[in-house]
Amino acid sequence: MKSSKPNAALNAASTLDSTQVSTLTLELVGFRNLMGVVNLGLFNSPEGFPNAIEYTVRSGSFPITEAPLILTFPELPYGRYAATVHHDENQDGTLNVNSLGIPKEGIGFSGDPKIWMGVPPFHKAAFDFTPSCQTIAITMKYLLP
Repeated sequence: MKSSKPNAALNAASTLDSTQVSTLTLELVGFRNLMGVVNLGLFNSPEGFPNAIEYTVRSGSFPITEAPLILTFPELPYGRYAATVHHDENQDGTLNVNSLGIPKEGIGFSGDPKIWMGVPPFHKAAFDFTPSCQTIAITMKYLLP
């Protein structure tokens, strides 16, 4: 039997006053090295997720200066979001893949969904940014050595 808690959380998030803002903190963990940059996209809807940068509400490339890497996004309205990150080790601005389309570089998503069958949909990576949930951890995953 399914619990009603996820629906209750979803309903609570949908009633948030989106005019209230705060600072979202993302903690990126699990880097295999500190080379390159992290490309990040923060989405507030499934449209364009996970790679259409024009649909992000916040995005950027950030040097990896330490691990874990802490990124903050001030003045973000409360609501439902999903984040996607790419460890661009060679700084070419592209997620490098092998001939089968498997990423050679690290990737990660909020919620740390399984990625064995491809890119997770928005709802699998979504989280509710609320006064009680302001820090999200994302674990980098490397599918190839």
